[in-house]
Amino acid sequence: MGMLTAERIKLTSTRSPMWCTVLTVVFALGMAALFSLLLNVSVNEYNRQLASGHPTLATAPYPTNSVAALGITGASQGVPGFGYIMIMIMAALAVTSEYRFGTIRATFLAVPNRTGVLVAKAGLVAVVAAVLSAVLTLLSFFIFKGMLSSDAGRDMSLTNGDAHIFYAVPIFVALVVFLAVGVGALIRQSAGALSLLIVWPVLIEPIVGAFGKVGRNIEVLLPFQNAGRFLGTAGSDDLPWHWGPWGGLLYSAVIVAIVFGAALFVVNKRDA
Repeated sequence: MGMLTAERIKLTSTRSPMWCTVLTVVFALGMAALFSLLLNVSVNEYNRQLASGHPTLATAPYPTNSVAALGITGASQGVPGFGYIMIMIMAALAVTSEYRFGTIRATFLAVPNRTGVLVAKAGLVAVVAAVLSAVLTLLSFFIFKGMLSSDAGRDMSLTNGDAHIFYAVPIFVALVVFLAVGVGALIRQSAGALSLLIVWPVLIEPIVGAFGKVGRNIEVLLPFQNAGRFLGTAGSDDLPWHWGPWGGLLYSAVIVAIVFGAALFVVNKRDA
């Protein structure tokens, strides 16, 4: 409890977590408002084309509940999920900032159990981020539902729609927090850790799938692609997947566990 209290004080008394939280809220809710307007235009255009007898869209762009996670997790159409990127930045800075200012030495002197320190740090940020993402996903749903026309939002419903996204997003966010803390502890430097965490899901994994059949075979083994398959916001069914959505979540969790386990090993072996 003492370690959790210490990490809570660090989290609430520094500026970087506050700014990351504010930017996460702005990105998530702002994208919900923006894309609700774009979806209204798309549905109206589809209906106009349908009435003319010459529709150019294969299917009507009626959004489902999964659109509520657009601002946090992104989408398979190339829309980046700024929300979880900001959360990963916050989690990584929770570690790298201590190394930068040298406070990690005092932390390890006060609590020699370095494994407990890193687990408490990651666990506290994961819980806070998961709760925040769950609230933002629900608020995004209501923004979409309120701003979409009755026709455009006909497939969005808390009672009859797919509720999978409302618990999938917090699980995904908790995983990326542990990943970010692990990467931060391994690299120690903010610039290096943040660069890797941003480039990895936004640039590296999407590029791999562009290299023909070989790239597609590799793509199905990448952690963020498998997490996206669990979320239902990424991952085409045409890819040679080896497992379903829950298998994708388990696979991503194993990768995160390996990275976080390596971080625990290194933190306990090298000097602070």
